Amino acid sequence: MQDNIIEIWDKALQLIENEISPMGFKTYVNVMVPRLTDENTICLLAPSKYHIGICKTKYLDLIENSIKHITNKNYIITFESKSNIPEQTEDEFEVEENNASSNNVRVKEPTTVTNIENSVSIAKETSSNIESISSNLNPKYTFSNYVVGSNNRFAVAAASAVTQELGTKYNPLYIYGGVGLGKTHLMQAIGNEIKAKNPDAKIIYTTGDMFVSELVTAMMKNTQNTHEDFRNKYRNVDLFLIDDVQFLAGKYKCQEEFFHTFNALFQSDKQIVLTSEKPPKDIMDFEERLISRFEMGLSVDLQSPDYETRLAILRKKTEVGRYIIDDDVLVKVATKMDSNIRELEGVFNKLIAYSSFTNGDIPDSVVENTIESILVKNTKVLTSKLIMQVVAKFFNIKVSDLLSDKRSNNISKPRQIAMYLCRNCIDLSFPQIGKDFGGKDHSSVLYAYGKITEEYEKDPEMKNIIDELKKQLSIAE
Repeated sequence: MQDNIIEIWDKALQLIENEISPMGFKTYVNVMVPRLTDENTICLLAPSKYHIGICKTKYLDLIENSIKHITNKNYIITFESKSNIPEQTEDEFEVEENNASSNNVRVKEPTTVTNIENSVSIAKETSSNIESISSNLNPKYTFSNYVVGSNNRFAVAAASAVTQELGTKYNPLYIYGGVGLGKTHLMQAIGNEIKAKNPDAKIIYTTGDMFVSELVTAMMKNTQNTHEDFRNKYRNVDLFLIDDVQFLAGKYKCQEEFFHTFNALFQSDKQIVLTSEKPPKDIMDFEERLISRFEMGLSVDLQSPDYETRLAILRKKTEVGRYIIDDDVLVKVATKMDSNIRELEGVFNKLIAYSSFTNGDIPDSVVENTIESILVKNTKVLTSKLIMQVVAKFFNIKVSDLLSDKRSNNISKPRQIAMYLCRNCIDLSFPQIGKDFGGKDHSSVLYAYGKITEEYEKDPEMKNIIDELKKQLSIAE
């Protein structure tokens, strides 16, 4: 029965991922593990009560509706925490979550210790206890359900080789590639394989932003014990998995700690596996000594899957989920969705949801419209409205906040950035931007544009934010 709940939760995650920000999904929802407590209740095990507070306030309705959509049953959703961090009330969350989210979803964090106070909200997410977080490994990420094709064959072979003899071959293993190509799946498959072979193995899976958050916690408490606890946690493991290591870019205090952690593990022949969007030499704002260590082992890349691999992925999902769907439908989807696996699976999930109401019958028109909706979404004409939507999602605020007169920093700064992008990317006039932002005076827009322009040129953090937003708008150079 527990296996069935895990399968239901996996399907729910696929629906939820399309509805919330990538960072909200990765940081709060995807880290929870389901357990059936009785025939009508699903308990979600969360890393802390802080996570529970956020999920109850922000994501509970979405979780309930997603599970109901999959099971056609109203399950009661409860939560259980692994730590003693107090659960927040809704009012407390509204204040703190804006700060936490704006820092958490930024691709780049502050670079100096003096700015670390801005990250305190994020730091509360992570428990300071030393227990292994190998339980964060998603059990569905295994080698057996990772479809191998020409785009990833070498990377899979290297990952498999690592599991045969930790710390001696391909150390570190550095996996890089674009969004939605399976980096996290492949990395966690290594962890799950080792866990299956040796349940006593000490495994840590974390992300770049979580590593930063825990270090911030230790620095803010500023005691010998907290520093020692942090170092013991990461330096006394057999397998260290760190996802999205590019999040350390520009954070030189964190890079220094990571450098010493890396050295301690490497010198003890402990296995290190890293993922990133870019090869080591192309990561900006990283110390050369770290780049050189990343390049000491083996770097492997994941490319977009070819047609045969895309079709194999869809057929595998159909087999595993025991779905009834015509193979001609899978062929059409595999033919037209050629960007990344995440979008491919997004179309598949929508078609499966449709088929659940039609006993498996999916008209050609529905297939075409579903595919077209994703393709059109990715080729939207750039407008001020679209820029506001992307910026609001990036900072985990509402578009209405950007249009309001709120002056708190977690609202005013994203508003200034959105105004800057409207001028910089689509060359709207200052009066027009003011009009689009709820009737703001053009002098306010001019001030915002000048301020962000100056910060972009002088502040690496702001440059990283703007470049990432442009990338999300598909206009990065």
